Amino acid sequence: MKRIYACLCIVAVLLGVAFYSSWRVQKFAEDISDDIDDAMEAIRDEDLPSARQALAEGAELCDKMREGMNHLLRTQDFTELEAALRAADGHLELSAPEEAFGELRRAQVQVETLEWLSRRLV
Repeated sequence: MKRIYACLCIVAVLLGVAFYSSWRVQKFAEDISDDIDDAMEAIRDEDLPSARQALAEGAELCDKMREGMNHLLRTQDFTELEAALRAADGHLELSAPEEAFGELRRAQVQVETLEWLSRRLV
């Protein structure tokens, strides 16, 4: 009987961790989507400093998630997203908003993929 209770406790803990991790990644996806949307809106308004600030915040968030949630998803997912945001920032630094939009669209696809994967975990 003790083994059954131990197994049930282990399953409950694993499910709790899975739900928590999935929630964290979904929240991350929402936050990073907001940063990307803010950056795109700022680029449309030709407010490059605001766009670069939003991209820097998004890249910093990716860095934190890569370090803190590497047990959940491949670190490559967060690294690629961070690279896309930093590349968009580099394009803005060179006054190339069209190329920055391309990188931001690539980042949006990666965020959608992360969100989909987090929903598939549970």
